[in-house]
Amino acid sequence: MYEQKSWKAAFNVMETLINHGYEAVIVGGAVRDLLRGHLVHDVDVATNAHPEEVKALFSNTADVGIAHGTVLVIHKLSPIEVTTYRTEGKYQDHRRPDEVKFVSSLSEDLKRRDFTINAMALTIHEEIIDLYGGKEDMERRIIRAVGEPTKRFKEDALRMLRAIRFSAQLGFQIEINTLEAIKQQAEDICFIAKERLKQEFDKIFISRYPKNAFLHISNSSLSQFLPGDYSHYEAWGCFKPNGKSVKGWAFLTLLQPNHDASILSQLKCSNSEKKYVKAVVEAFQLLNDGGWTKRNYFDYDVDILETAYEFACQLNKNVKAPASQYDIVQIKSSLAIQSQQELAVSGQDLIKWSGQRGGPWLKEMLNRILNEILENRLSNSTEQIKEWFLREHTH
Repeated sequence: MYEQKSWKAAFNVMETLINHGYEAVIVGGAVRDLLRGHLVHDVDVATNAHPEEVKALFSNTADVGIAHGTVLVIHKLSPIEVTTYRTEGKYQDHRRPDEVKFVSSLSEDLKRRDFTINAMALTIHEEIIDLYGGKEDMERRIIRAVGEPTKRFKEDALRMLRAIRFSAQLGFQIEINTLEAIKQQAEDICFIAKERLKQEFDKIFISRYPKNAFLHISNSSLSQFLPGDYSHYEAWGCFKPNGKSVKGWAFLTLLQPNHDASILSQLKCSNSEKKYVKAVVEAFQLLNDGGWTKRNYFDYDVDILETAYEFACQLNKNVKAPASQYDIVQIKSSLAIQSQQELAVSGQDLIKWSGQRGGPWLKEMLNRILNEILENRLSNSTEQIKEWFLREHTH
């Protein structure tokens, strides 16, 4: 694990700080995942050195969050975020502290963190500092807030969704008092920017246990204050993440009443994500409405067809689907043409042959020609298409 460039860089940064009389430890998710035996790349360092002192020790730095004590040390092996120990003032907006105060005590810094499994530190001698029972909670497989959970969630309402996201990523249960605090503070999620909510959903969609998340959202009252319908959480038990969060957005849309896609705009999805979801939903509906035609295979990419097929099999056992995803590839690859650009004629040809001006009829006729070719009733050759067109156009 320590052979990774990011770990080597972090230990080197700690060594420099310690050699100049400061404290330095690795903190946060890197320590948690190290104890789980998982490969991690984001390794953050905490220190009692102030930002200006950190910058004075390293030749190449960037001020990525200096107001909150964070300096990016651009190490030759890997960039490392170095943050000064701090405590935080009141959270008027339920998201960010009004002020931060730099402190010299690691224990004070760890006290402000969200969950016990994220409040551990690793020394340069590879010793774990665990003041809040994070190791025990790891062994018990639970998510538990540091200190008083209601206070943690009043400070930062996003922590409620983070707890749920961790349960999906790790397969852990949320500790009973922490879960009860989420139920009590659920309405505060309304204070969180939709872009931040989307980031958590993106991570849930590619997690190992997404059903955990949607069960908690449904049962914790958060569903009352988040856009969308989360009542069909059982369906997530068969959802197969493939590392693409957009697949989760498509599945969530299919679980909405009437496949309502407005949740995508409400949670600030990108135009490309909306386009992908729209195509999957269309292909899903066509498959459920009687199966795909050759034109459907032509119109949609393999990824869209495979995703729609997978969802249809999961949500409708009686769907008229291809025998397998392999068949989808075979059918699509066997089409007479694969793209509109391969069509042997253009709209200009039809205008020339007909002597008519362009208009809506042109698109309609090109579509008819394309369908005839895909159904193997017409060869994709200029001569045969011209003959067919003149015959059809005069009728």
